[in-house]
Amino acid sequence: MHEDIKILYVEDDDEIRGELLEILELDFAHIAVANNGKEGLDLYKKQKPDLVISDIQMPQMDGLTMCKQIREFSSDLPIILTTAFNEPSYQEAVQELDNTFFVTKPINMDELYVAIKASLQQIAKMRLS
Repeated sequence: MHEDIKILYVEDDDEIRGELLEILELDFAHIAVANNGKEGLDLYKKQKPDLVISDIQMPQMDGLTMCKQIREFSSDLPIILTTAFNEPSYQEAVQELDNTFFVTKPINMDELYVAIKASLQQIAKMRLS
C-alpha cells in the first residue's frame, strides 16, 4: 500500500470510475475523485496530488484542457490520460504534455500499471531532488 502517494482520479462515467477506483484503492490510500475536468482542476489546486489519472472526454472541461492548466502549476507532475478514442490527435496532444502517459479504454490493467509504475519512479526522483 502506497500511504504517501496522493492520486487525483477524474472520470465522468460512473461505472468505469467505480471499477477502477476499487482497483486503485487496493494499492493507494489517498484518492480524490472528480466527475469532470472542472472539478478535477479545483481538487488539484486544493489537494496537490502526486499523480493524476484522468479521462480525456468529459463534460464541463475535458481532460486535456484540465491537464494543460495543471501544467501551469506543475510541469513535472505525472499524468495518465485514458480514452476510448484512439485518435492520433489525442496521442499527439498527450506527447506535448511532458510526463504524461496515454492508456486506451477499455483499460488494460497491465498497461495502466506500467504507466503507474513509471509515474511512481518519477515521483520518487522528484522527491529526492
